[in-house]
Amino acid sequence: MKLKKKFKFSDDFQVWRIKITDTDKLFIETRDTEKMKAYFHCYDLLSGKKIFSEFMMSEIFWLGIEAIKGDIVFFHRYAKPDMPGHRGIFAFDINTQKVLWEDESYAFSFIKNDLIYVFKDRFEGRYYYTLNIKTGEIVDELGEISDEIKVLRDEAELMIDYSNYNFPEKYLSSEVEKIDEIINEETANVEISNSVDYVIYDDLLMFNYHQVVGRKELTNKLKAFDLLKGKEIYSEVLNKSANAYAPDSFFLYKNVAIILKEKKEVIILEIKI
Repeated sequence: MKLKKKFKFSDDFQVWRIKITDTDKLFIETRDTEKMKAYFHCYDLLSGKKIFSEFMMSEIFWLGIEAIKGDIVFFHRYAKPDMPGHRGIFAFDINTQKVLWEDESYAFSFIKNDLIYVFKDRFEGRYYYTLNIKTGEIVDELGEISDEIKVLRDEAELMIDYSNYNFPEKYLSSEVEKIDEIINEETANVEISNSVDYVIYDDLLMFNYHQVVGRKELTNKLKAFDLLKGKEIYSEVLNKSANAYAPDSFFLYKNVAIILKEKKEVIILEIKI
């Protein structure tokens, strides 16, 4: 079992969001909060090839990601800056780096069976439609079907495939003695804030914990071990001086580990069995 560094990414701004498309593309959003600019970057996750970097939309800050389907990213704007209400939809094609379509009159709800479910707020309530993903054209007018929409939204959520992901979970104890032995030995002589978070992939054990190093400071450490050999194969300090427990510092996708370091650097490791 080995971990090989495939590539790393940083533009010195805060990593705001990390997404993986259906075609194994790594889509990263970073933000310069002082100049109020949002940047987007995309890499082929399995090869490490850069597709684009430091891309900016026409709306340079007040936008967010609703969903990604295939290689199309669906963005929203905000009804008012600094307010949570979403306004409009625009569809961005990762491969061409162009906006396929845009419509300010709808608000996004969810995607199901290659249709976008959207709505318009009317005086008497919300009025729902389905749109074509690639063109934004109306496929069907659904009307005021709030109760049915709840059922359809739940169905859409259940259809999302997370089988390629391996997210950390809180460590309490394990049925595998070797896992208990490694984690307990690693953390025996240090004070820890909150929990140890870990994942297992074949014979790989990867976990992180927040060590208390001062009155109000924490150091977030990541460790990886080959379970068969009981040997440490990777170590990284994810945050040297954190003021609070920070979950979601890493996760696995297929045979790669995606790691967030100091909130500004993304490290991609290939898991080689």
